[in-house]
Amino acid sequence: MKKQLLIAAVAATMGTAAIADVSITGNMKVNYTNTDTNGTTSDAVTHETNLAIVGKSGDTTVHMEAALDDGANTGTFKSEDVWLSTKIGDVAVKTGTWNGTDTILAKDSTRTTGNWILSTSVSGAKIALEGDTGASATSTTISGDIAGVAAKYKMKSTSDELYLSADVAGVAVTYAGISADAANSDAAAFTLAKEFNGVTVSYSDVDADSSYTVDGDTAAFGDAATYMGQGDDASAIKLSTSMAGNTVSARFVAVDSTSDFDVNTFTVTRPLAGGTTLEVTYTDTDKDGSADDVEKLDVELAVKF
Repeated sequence: MKKQLLIAAVAATMGTAAIADVSITGNMKVNYTNTDTNGTTSDAVTHETNLAIVGKSGDTTVHMEAALDDGANTGTFKSEDVWLSTKIGDVAVKTGTWNGTDTILAKDSTRTTGNWILSTSVSGAKIALEGDTGASATSTTISGDIAGVAAKYKMKSTSDELYLSADVAGVAVTYAGISADAANSDAAAFTLAKEFNGVTVSYSDVDADSSYTVDGDTAAFGDAATYMGQGDDASAIKLSTSMAGNTVSARFVAVDSTSDFDVNTFTVTRPLAGGTTLEVTYTDTDKDGSADDVEKLDVELAVKF
């Protein structure tokens, strides 16, 4: 009782703004996976928990995120994205450590220390200078709208990247291209998407040079790093719709490699009570030669708060 009175007394002395500008969110998912590789089966149960604390004061935001995953980190929270953003005049500043955004060509899963971004708008275009503790990581990005086309051009020390997206006669069209300094390391991809009578149909195609590995993680291809190798090209068709309160999707990926193969994925997601979702995914990887065939069933229970 004394502890409760003490907490109430401390809360009463705090300003309402100090309490209202701090938020705590998080999520957890548990996965059961059954994998059949040429008749040999294995089972695994894994989990992932994330907790984020965000504090705001005017134009300044502080984000702190921790995770508890399987493996060596079981039982111990590890820090992940930790950053501060604010404004200095017309310049937005963000610094700390965080994951970038995945694209159809590349997964940005590396967190480096001392990340920073300086950005501002000039005549309707956004200009951003970004880097980290390694000087070679510095890049400049220019983005904006050109006659209805959203465009982004990123200049890095080892490559240039171009991203375009637009709506053409009701069809969502996107393009991503990487032009690298290194030989045989260019890549390009495009996606077309349109809804027909409640069914969203998407087609994607990626073309990589012999020294480039497509490892993006997007809805079009899923986690390409699990099946794409150096110099592999691929195309994908995805169908997605709602059915009896469920989200149902099917994705068919054909990979052009030294050993051609197909990756077919079927997913059903159903919302449950209390912000929980149940997702069942079946993936069939069919390679040349029966020794490489893999079937995987993944059942995921996830909750956000």
